Amino acid sequence: MDIGRLVLAGAGGLAVIAGLFVLTRRNPGEAARYARRIAGTMLLAFGLATLLLVGLLTRAQLQS
Repeated sequence: MDIGRLVLAGAGGLAVIAGLFVLTRRNPGEAARYARRIAGTMLLAFGLATLLLVGLLTRAQLQS
């Protein structure tokens, strides 16, 4: 695995951790709850998509 994929995997992992942190935090107020859900979901989606991309790129390299 080259340095680019390691950096991409690290960014994806950090995004997943940040998304989980944002989703599990307690904030008072109705607007804060919706903002937290949106931000957390976006971070989780970005992180998981990034990790999926890294996995597929690594798999494609191993097969060729």
